[in-house]
Amino acid sequence: MAETWIPREEFVETLPRALHGCGVLLFDPDGKLLLLHNSYSAGRTAKGWPQRWWAPGGLLDAGEIPEQAARREVAEETGLDLEGVLRPVGVDFLPPAEGWPPVSTYFFSTWPLTREQADSVVLSEAHDQHRFLELADWEREVSATMYARLTALVLAVETGRQVVLHCGRPM
Repeated sequence: MAETWIPREEFVETLPRALHGCGVLLFDPDGKLLLLHNSYSAGRTAKGWPQRWWAPGGLLDAGEIPEQAARREVAEETGLDLEGVLRPVGVDFLPPAEGWPPVSTYFFSTWPLTREQADSVVLSEAHDQHRFLELADWEREVSATMYARLTALVLAVETGRQVVLHCGRPM
């Protein structure tokens, strides 16, 4: 079987598009997990979609690596400047859905925030609430998929073992 050579630029155009995101699990000194509530959740509710609580994070900008994006997103969304090591916790792959291409989200964690940091969260315009809650208390606030994702990621933080997820569930 003869193979046809395709110039690199043309070959790249045939590849599927994908997005990359990041999220950071932040805990207060009592071990409670921080999630942010998106200010556009009312629009989601009107469409029958669940409210949107999520860890600080977002999509990578062009040229960013996941750790850089994680630091930038935390600063933008909470006003916190994370210093020190961001430990990789896991990655979650989401297939194409609702008009979006596939998304791989890289999750990180760091040492617990100081009380001063936890008390000084300043939200961006994209968020209207933030809460620090025990993991079990998040179950009634988020979808079953989000709770499974959070449970797997918190376990990865606690054990020091990274996790690979597909739609929030360990593979």
